[in-house]
Amino acid sequence: MSEPVEISGDVRLSSGERVRYLLRNLCRNLGWAAPLGSAPRFTAPRHPATPGTASPGRALTEAWVRQRLPRLLDPANPVSILEIGCGSGRMARMLAELGYHGRYCGVDIGERFDATAVEGMETRFIQTDIHRFDPGEERFDLILSVSALEHIPSDRVLLDKLPGWLAREGLEVHIVPGGWGLLVYLWHGFRQYPLARIAKVFRGREEAVEPLGGFFSFLLHFLFITLGELLLPLRLRKRAGRVYTGLLDLALKFDQFLPWTPVMHVMRRRGPTGARS
Repeated sequence: MSEPVEISGDVRLSSGERVRYLLRNLCRNLGWAAPLGSAPRFTAPRHPATPGTASPGRALTEAWVRQRLPRLLDPANPVSILEIGCGSGRMARMLAELGYHGRYCGVDIGERFDATAVEGMETRFIQTDIHRFDPGEERFDLILSVSALEHIPSDRVLLDKLPGWLAREGLEVHIVPGGWGLLVYLWHGFRQYPLARIAKVFRGREEAVEPLGGFFSFLLHFLFITLGELLLPLRLRKRAGRVYTGLLDLALKFDQFLPWTPVMHVMRRRGPTGARS
């Protein structure tokens, strides 16, 4: 059976299109449902460098990158990095803070990249659709995307290409909204990634999947950001920033006791044995 036609939530939608987006993705996510206990959860406190007004998803993403990535890819060795959907290039600076050095290539369809030099990192930015990107002979030790895959049409076509762009023992890391992300992000990207969908689009070759956070960070996002900013123009984080920061830190702390309804998933895989260096 074919999948429902994808609607992009990144463009202006009519009321009817918004309803169709929510219903189609809800039905698809329920169809891709997987047991809650099928993957280990990642919960962590906010890192001091992460702003107190950051969304729970951003706080958890940055905590994962700082805590997990150096265990998976040694920052002591020079690396070649490709970031898909790099935005301003903030991740290049975070990776440099973690000790990564070498070459960084950021690819994005928009032009917001900050070309300021990054210590220890030779950076370049290519403005293009990732489907049109050609790495040539270069192979990457790390291919990274953060909240990017959900904005890319034909994600499976791209994911089938990426192993060929990895160096030997190279690592892919993709951080995406999980199935529960639909309820907090609403009209965002083309899709969400429940656990079973991840297995489908990676064709069962994923190395691991880690849901980020739990019920309390989900609830905080829903109340302050979904209701307070997306649906109602209350701007709660701006008006009650100190309150929000305190609640964010509490939510991240207590997620470990109710690690349900994660809004983000980290999925990763290694390059095929014998990939070129």
